[in-house]
Amino acid sequence: MSLGKSLFVILATTVLGAFVGAAIGFGLGSAAPGYYRSVFRGGHEPHFDPVAVGLGQGLTQGVVVGALIGISVVALMVWREKRLRE
Repeated sequence: MSLGKSLFVILATTVLGAFVGAAIGFGLGSAAPGYYRSVFRGGHEPHFDPVAVGLGQGLTQGVVVGALIGISVVALMVWREKRLRE
């Protein structure tokens, strides 16, 4: 597997994870704002925005999960190619 293809796979899964995570966090913050209010200290303060917190949490967690999935896929593909050459 080429370096360019590997980086593309990791980048694509990271971006996809970011979008999915942000959508889930936004949805959770919109539909169930009490969840983020109960999880974070200061969640019951008037300036606390559960939708923004959900969006940020989902985005950051989605980036991490997407990157880990991409790295795992690349590792499995490299391992498979190596096994096929033997």
